[in-house]
This record gives sequence, C-alpha cells and structure tokens, in this order.
Amino acid sequence: MRCIRLPHVLAELPALGAWIIASCAPARTTAPLKLTAVSAGGEHTCGLTAEGAAYCWGMNANGQLGNGTAGPWSTPMPVAGGLSFVAVSAGGAHSCALTATGAAYCWGENDQGELGDGTTTQRAAPVPVAGGVQFASVDAGDDHTCGVTAEGAGDCWGGNGGELGDGTMTDRSRPVLVSGSLRFAGVSAGRDHTCGVTTAGAAYCWGYNFMGRLGNDAPGPEFCTPDNRACSTVPVRVTGSISFAGVSAGAQHTCGVTTTGAAYCWGDRLRPDGTMTKESRPTLVAGGLTFAPVSAGGDARHTCGVTTEGAAYCWGLGVFGELGDATRTRRQPSPVLVAGALRFTAVSAGNNHTCGVTVEGAAYCWGRNAGGQLGDGTTTDRLSPVVVVQ
Repeated sequence: MRCIRLPHVLAELPALGAWIIASCAPARTTAPLKLTAVSAGGEHTCGLTAEGAAYCWGMNANGQLGNGTAGPWSTPMPVAGGLSFVAVSAGGAHSCALTATGAAYCWGENDQGELGDGTTTQRAAPVPVAGGVQFASVDAGDDHTCGVTAEGAGDCWGGNGGELGDGTMTDRSRPVLVSGSLRFAGVSAGRDHTCGVTTAGAAYCWGYNFMGRLGNDAPGPEFCTPDNRACSTVPVRVTGSISFAGVSAGAQHTCGVTTTGAAYCWGDRLRPDGTMTKESRPTLVAGGLTFAPVSAGGDARHTCGVTTEGAAYCWGLGVFGELGDATRTRRQPSPVLVAGALRFTAVSAGNNHTCGVTVEGAAYCWGRNAGGQLGDGTTTDRLSPVVVVQ
C-alpha cells in the first residue's frame, strides 16, 4: 500500500492515526530489542538503548508511551522528539526521563500535575519539567514524580496527599523542595508515598502511611489529614539503624537493600502462612540472599530483586504470573527463582507485571499483559519471562 500521513487525521482521529502509523511502519521482527535499562509502570513499560533512545510499550490511553499517538502498542515504539536520555521511569499512567545534562522530561497523564510542566494538560510526547532544575535522577510514581537534584536535594511534583514531602497536601504542577534539608542519594515515588536514601545511608519516607508503608513504627491512618502526623507530609526516619544502599516504594509497601546486600521490606506483606499483615518497621526478607537492587511493585504487592550473581527472585502475590516462576501462585511469602536461568543486571516490578534486562542486553517481561505491557507482540499473560521484541 502507498502510505500518506495526514497531520490533521493523526490529531483528530487518533485511533485511525495509530492504524496508519502501524500500517506504514516497517514489518516487526522477533529479534530482541537491545536495552540497557527497563522500567515497568502501571500497564506500560519503558526502556532505554545504549544510544540513549527511549522506547515504550503497553497501554497508551493517556499518552504514557510518548510516541504521539493514543493507541496501545504490544511492541516497543520510539518516544517522540529525538531526545537522548540516560534514564527512564514508567509511572502509573505517565513516564519521565533524564538527559545527560540533567534535564527532566515527562509525558502522559497530567491531571494532578505529575508531568511537572506547570500545567495539568495531558501530553503524548515529552515536555520539559519546569524550573530548569538539573537532576541526577528522576522516578515516576502513580500520580506524582520525584527526583534528586545535582546538589542532592529532593524535588517532587504532582498529586499530593503528603507524598511530595513539602509539608502540605496541595497538588503541585512544578517541582517543590522536599522539606528537611536532607541530601539524598536516591528517591523512589510509590502510589501515595515516597521514600529516599540519604548520602549517609539513612532511609526516610513521607506520605500516606496506611499499612505502615513509611516504616517509622507508627500506626497508619485510614485517611490522610493535614493534622494527622502518622500520615506525614514531611520526611520521617525509617525505624532502626539499618544503613541502606537504596529503597523502592511500591503501592502498599516499601523495600530496601542494605549496603551488605540484605533486603528488608515494610508495609503490607505476606506472612509465612500466606495471610496478609502489616509491618510498620523494616523486616528482613527470608532466604539469606544477597541482592544488588530490589523493586517493589504495585497492585500485585509483589517485589523482585537481582542477586549479586545475576539471578532474579520475586515474592508476594503472583496471580498473573508476575513472580515469573512459571506458576500463578497467589501468595508467595519468600523469594522464588524466576524461571529461565537468565542472568539479569536489574529488574523492575510494575502493577501486575515485571521486566528485566539481562547481562547480554535483552529485555524480558512476565505477568499481566492485557495492554501489551510485556512487549512480546501479544496480549497474553506470561508466567515466565518472554523476550521483548522489535
């Protein structure tokens, strides 16, 4: 067929526009897409090539794939704009990325200001975060985003039930400084809370404390109010004298890895007997494994990590196969080995799916795939890793 792209068609009829783009695109191959990093979000995933090109795939109703269309894609699509990035993060229904010069860009849903561009206008392609701040890292949560500046300060923007850490519960469409004059090595934006690790290895959390996800040994309220300090609008120190290398905030729980590779989690968790409980302070993950990074997921309340030998393990709820152990184990309280004998550099746990990058640079995903978030060209759930294809 002869391909003619009409801008007014793409703008006014996004579904037809997406079909035209797909029809005019080169034929898809089943070769693995080489990536250096991958990030699993709500129902979409994003990744980064060695050359700095960002790709996203999965659900796209809010423009979270950043390719200028509104339709879902079950294989990776390049993010529009031709920008070169060094990091990318997939959130609930938006995504953010960072350039080598420290400029942050975001795209997708923006009804609470989570893109940080000073508006609440949804964007289907990257827009710069307002303020001209130089960032060292950026992390997209469910309805908010946080980053660490080049000077080590925490900045957050978007929906704010306390998770922006600025002492208020006011949504922000531009970055605001996290209270406390803390210097962070990294921050992680979850659903209704945020956590970070200081340059001294101390973990702090802020926001909604239901089920003890702030880890400060305080009872979590059912609802946040400005005068309820158990739901903190400023950073509170995670209980204990544990020195952390990094933390990951999920939907209803938080996990971290110590400087010696031990994993701890707090918040909503599974007991060994398979029942749910609340842990309001860090609890050691069973199994005696030594982890490099860990990633706390969303709706599935699952967590995954990579050991120092490159083996991937997951634990928690696994009804869609998000644990990757070739089963639909509903409740797995301790780490299980991800199937396939693959060696990973890192894994990322999304709402109900998980993705990782192998030492060879191939991306694999597993779990729920209704929106094409596994990137294998299908919408079939997978109980074990499948390769992300071009």
